[in-house]
Amino acid sequence: MDAYGNLSLYRRPLLQLAVFLLGLWLATLLAKTDYRLLVRSFLPYLLVSLSLLSLFAVVVKKLVSGKAVDRWLLGSSLQPLEFAKISLVLFLSYYIVRKGSLRRWKHFVWAFLPPFSMAFLLLLQPDKGGAVFLLLLTALMVYVGGVPKKVYMMVFPLIILVVYYILTSKGYVAERLSAWKDPFLDPEDSGYQIIQSLYALAMGGFLGVGIGQGLQKMGPLPAADTDYVVAIVGEEMGFSGVLLVILLYSLLVGRLLWHSLKTSEPMGRLILFGTAANFALSFLWNMAMVSNLIPPKGIALPFISYGTSNLFASLIFLGMAQSVVNHRESTNFSPSKTSSASIPLKQA
Repeated sequence: MDAYGNLSLYRRPLLQLAVFLLGLWLATLLAKTDYRLLVRSFLPYLLVSLSLLSLFAVVVKKLVSGKAVDRWLLGSSLQPLEFAKISLVLFLSYYIVRKGSLRRWKHFVWAFLPPFSMAFLLLLQPDKGGAVFLLLLTALMVYVGGVPKKVYMMVFPLIILVVYYILTSKGYVAERLSAWKDPFLDPEDSGYQIIQSLYALAMGGFLGVGIGQGLQKMGPLPAADTDYVVAIVGEEMGFSGVLLVILLYSLLVGRLLWHSLKTSEPMGRLILFGTAANFALSFLWNMAMVSNLIPPKGIALPFISYGTSNLFASLIFLGMAQSVVNHRESTNFSPSKTSSASIPLKQA
C-alpha cells in the first residue's frame, strides 16, 4: 500500500485538528461568557477537587497496571496536569480575593493546600517537573495576589527547599542532573537527548536547512514533536525561526500582562496574570531545556508542541483571558456574599 494511503499516518494530525477546533469553539464560548460566572461560590472548589481526583486516579491506574511511570488518565491523550493548571489559577484567583490578600496565616495555609496536594500526587506518578511547575505558578500568583512580604519571605525558602528536594532526590531526576552537567559523559543513554537537541540547533545555522528537510526528527531526536519541538524549529528554520517563536511568545505574554495591569477588578487581574505566568513558564522552561540551560524535563510548548491535552487547556486559558478583557468594565461583582472588599493587588 502506498505510504499516503495508510490512514494511520493521519491519525495524530487529525486528532490534533479535531481537538483544536473543539478547543477553539469552547474558547469562543468562554470569551462571550462573563468570567465571574467561573468563580462563583463552589465552582473553584469543585474544579480543584476534580483535578485532585483525576491526579489520584492516575496514581491508582499506575499501581494497578504496574507501570513505573504513568501520567495519563486515558491512553496517552488525556493528561490531568494540564487541566490542573486551569483549576489552580481559578481557585487561587477566587480564594485570594475572597479572603482578602491572604494576610492571615490560616488563609495562607489553606491557599497552599491544593497546590501542594497536586504536587504530591504528581510526585507519585512520578512527574517531578510537573510538581515544580505547579509550585512555581502558585508562588507567582500568591505573591502578586498581595501576600505581605514578611510572610512571603518566610515561606519562600520552604518552597525552594521543597523544589531542591524534588530535583536532587534519587532516581531518574538525579540521572538527568548528571546528564545536564555533562551530557557527553553518557552520550548513548542519559545524555543522548540533550546531545541530539544541541546538534539540531547547531545544524540549523541562521536560516535553517529548510522546512521539512531536517534529519533529527526522523529518529535521532526522541520527542521531536513534543518536548523538543523547538530544536526541530531551530534545525529547519534556523536562528531566525527560533527568534520568531520568541517574538510571538513575547507578544502573547506581554499582551496578557498589559491587560492584567489595565484591569481594575482583582479577580480578573489575577486570572490574566495566572494565564500569562502559565505561558511564560512553559515557554522559558522549554526553551531553556532544549538548549541545555536547565536539566531536561519535558514541558510542552503551547500551540507548537504536539499534545491534545496541552492544546485544549491552552485554548481554555485564552478563552478565560479574553472573557476578562471583554467583561472587565462590568461592576457590582462580589465572589461570594461573605467576600471581603476588593484588594489592591501588587503590580505584575
